Amino acid sequence: MGHKAEDILKAMLEVLVAALVDDVDSINISSTTTAAGDTVLFEVDVAKEDVGKLIGRSGKTAGAMRHILGAASAKLKVRTILSIPDKKEQ
Repeated sequence: MGHKAEDILKAMLEVLVAALVDDVDSINISSTTTAAGDTVLFEVDVAKEDVGKLIGRSGKTAGAMRHILGAASAKLKVRTILSIPDKKEQ
């Protein structure tokens, strides 16, 4: 798996997330490749106040982001997982 595909997908996520949240400066997207090297895990970290905007009602916004990420990653022949940590207890 090339880093180019990972970089393209990360840039796409940054644009999507920035369009949804208020505190753009707090966006942090990390990516980790699995040990087998066949899947990339993207973890999107935003301000506590923006987590709800990213997840959406009944998880619909997060689901849509996963759908878009899945379509783009399929074109690039990469498997991806999108994680949005819940900050309720923090």
